Amino acid sequence: MVIKDLKNFSVLKDEEREGNKKTAGYNWRVICYVFIIIFSVLVFIAFTYLITFYPDLFNKVGRNLSLLEKSQPAANVCPGCLPRSIDGYPVPAGQENLFPVAIVIDNHPAGRPAFGLEEADLVYEAEAEGGITRYLAFFANNEEVKKIGPIRSARPYFVDWVKEMSALFVHCGGSPEALAKAYKENIFDFNEFYQGSYFWRDSQRPGPYNIFTSSANLSKYLESKNLTEGKFLSWQFKEEAPVSAEPKDIAIGFKSPDFVVKWKYDEINNEYIRYLAGEVQFDGQGSSEIRAKNIIVQSEEAKVLDKELRLKIETLGSGQAVICLDGGCREGEWQKSSLSARTRYYVNGEEVKFNPGKIWIEIVRPDLEIIY
Repeated sequence: MVIKDLKNFSVLKDEEREGNKKTAGYNWRVICYVFIIIFSVLVFIAFTYLITFYPDLFNKVGRNLSLLEKSQPAANVCPGCLPRSIDGYPVPAGQENLFPVAIVIDNHPAGRPAFGLEEADLVYEAEAEGGITRYLAFFANNEEVKKIGPIRSARPYFVDWVKEMSALFVHCGGSPEALAKAYKENIFDFNEFYQGSYFWRDSQRPGPYNIFTSSANLSKYLESKNLTEGKFLSWQFKEEAPVSAEPKDIAIGFKSPDFVVKWKYDEINNEYIRYLAGEVQFDGQGSSEIRAKNIIVQSEEAKVLDKELRLKIETLGSGQAVICLDGGCREGEWQKSSLSARTRYYVNGEEVKFNPGKIWIEIVRPDLEIIY
């Protein structure tokens, strides 16, 4: 009995020790899980605190990483490519100088969103009348754009910018001065009034904000006229070089709040995101934000022409300009010596070299407030 009891006691002690080991292992796992949860909560709280009270810290980190990336030799992502004449963007040989198309696109609140601006290579924004702005968007690329518009009427200063690009001028009607000027200057005119088969009206939109076309329709017309190569002088372009100083946004105080523009600098991509009436502006094609690599704010004298409040904007001569790229803005001037000459931009007497990519030109009256 004694021997048996000792044996049973020994077995019980072994089972107890084994149970204690299991309990101890379980307790350590619980402690580890609790530690991980507490640590994660503390990290989350710290991150939330920093991003709430010190947002500039993360902006500076992002900017430094972006600058580091830009300082590294760029890979040849497009072997054999050439700079596109209209915006300097590298494209395969044979696509660098396509015939440009200039399209008048509406910006009235009832006509928003606009379609096709994101695929444009060069965009002018200028007042049409009564403080309402309108776009003149240039396309000289192989991008398929299924819907462009709403297309609106021409203005005489649009004719001037079309002429310096020797572009196809796409519009729907126009002011008497614009139509007369287009005829006088022998502009390659493409008026919806006479070329209706290349346009359509969107039944879901009220007139006059319902006229649209597409890149396929316009390409079909250009091919029928055997027009393939552009005939305009290019601007100068350079390699991207983001500034190391604090980047600046640009605010343009068009008179009506519905047309106030802000361009916010995106440090990661070294480009500007467009805000319209306080909101990010998206292209009507989908979720694409309107972005640009280069922003020009061009000051030009203007006067009211008629009771419809149409304007005459002086595009010849010279004037002040603010040129913004790489996160910084510089004050300079614009010069245009004749209707057929390209407008040139200078800072301290040297012609500006732009970043490859979209260029957006904001035409403003001298009394408009510009913040940068």
